[in-house]
Amino acid sequence: MRMYLTNTDEAPESVAARYDGGAGIETMIAEWKNEWGIAETPSWHFRANYAALLIKMLSFNLLRRFVRFAAPKLVIWRADWVRRALLCVAGLLVRSGRWTSIAVMPTTALYAITRPRE
Repeated sequence: MRMYLTNTDEAPESVAARYDGGAGIETMIAEWKNEWGIAETPSWHFRANYAALLIKMLSFNLLRRFVRFAAPKLVIWRADWVRRALLCVAGLLVRSGRWTSIAVMPTTALYAITRPRE
């Protein structure tokens, strides 16, 4: 059961539909605050804080775009789990002749993305 307190004269169904439509942003704001640190202000200068916020939002968008392109099944995952699955993976730097590559375990999601297509 949900209860909505409002001071509008709208029909109850339209109030519920309007508030339910905004519920998705709550999880994004929580992720931005907890995973990307947008609640912290590193400086007393407004423009420096604004620049830091823009860099954090840019990195959020780049990570989301990378996940959408490289691992579409992980799109619904939060940033900390995406980092664990794709970015914080143990690997071995292999140098052979003129090329260098990173070898990862075949059980990781990163391996599934980077392995050669057959």
